Amino acid sequence: MASTKNSNKAKTAVPRFGEWLRVMREDRKLPLRAVAAEAEMDQAHLSKAELSQRLLTAEQAAAIARFFKINLTEMEARRIAEKFRMEHADNPAASQAVQLLHETPPPYGKAR
Repeated sequence: MASTKNSNKAKTAVPRFGEWLRVMREDRKLPLRAVAAEAEMDQAHLSKAELSQRLLTAEQAAAIARFFKINLTEMEARRIAEKFRMEHADNPAASQAVQLLHETPPPYGKAR
């Protein structure tokens, strides 16, 4: 049963932000320099972002979203998720923090 659970997890895993960007670019057969130019950024910075070594700014991500005609909210959500991943990857409480974000908090000031 554990192997089924792990295989399902692997199938539904969301790719890292950089990998997602790279696949999007490569699917369109675009060179790094073309996408970097659209975002008015250095090609090396975009390359490092695709390798998950650096994070794009909100402005750079928005420019790339417009270029690829991606929803700006989706792009920013993916960028924020990657930022969280980069900053908290080694923290054992990170997954619990994500679960807390999904819970509905009780109304304040009311007794339980």
